[in-house]
Amino acid sequence: MIKKETGTTAYAQIKNDLLFKIQHDVYKIGDQLPTNNRLCEIYEVSRITVNRALEELERDGYIERKQGKGCFVKFKDIKQNISKYYSFTEELMNMGYTPGSKFISLKKTSPNSEVKELLDLKNDDKVFLLERLRLANGVIVALDRSYLPAKFIPNFNKKMLVSGSLYQTLQDNYGFRPNHSEEIIEAISVTSDDSNLLHMAPSSPALLVKRVSFYDDSKVEFNYRIVNSNVFKYRVSLK
Repeated sequence: MIKKETGTTAYAQIKNDLLFKIQHDVYKIGDQLPTNNRLCEIYEVSRITVNRALEELERDGYIERKQGKGCFVKFKDIKQNISKYYSFTEELMNMGYTPGSKFISLKKTSPNSEVKELLDLKNDDKVFLLERLRLANGVIVALDRSYLPAKFIPNFNKKMLVSGSLYQTLQDNYGFRPNHSEEIIEAISVTSDDSNLLHMAPSSPALLVKRVSFYDDSKVEFNYRIVNSNVFKYRVSLK
């Protein structure tokens, strides 16, 4: 039931209550929400108010409407703990999500000045630039651009990426994988080109994660990751 004296709009209270239940697995991914009529009865509000709350949840990526069937839970926040070294793919699996990648491109190229400096490259060194969309349960959560020094991975090619995990690919084909990293996280606005790839509105707020990964003392990757902050959160444990 809606509390009128709180100062919070009725639709926002409904949205927050449904979101709380989604985040605490009262409604799990794939579950159907109660019908609009039933929600009207539960919260004692009009269909217009219920529809506004559902539209907000759909916009934020938590539910999807299926024509003639109703609303289904689609997604919930991913909360990545960054107090320790992690692999994106393996962490998603540990959190119960099904990780996925959508290949965009792979090319051998000359690094720009930022990449060259961060990876300690010489003027004539080349890098492989791998561009992918990162998915969790089929939902796009990030755009990855990985720069890998060509001297460490000769003949790197798309066919090697069958596992979907770059780090597993490096282990399987070259006998190493990164074992520690350094990260910087910034708040950005998504460019028009990147917003199309991420299925976000241009200039939407997002998080930019710049990560330099090491194998022992060697810098083996610079990852430039744009994260949809509507569904992916970073959490730091302070002890």
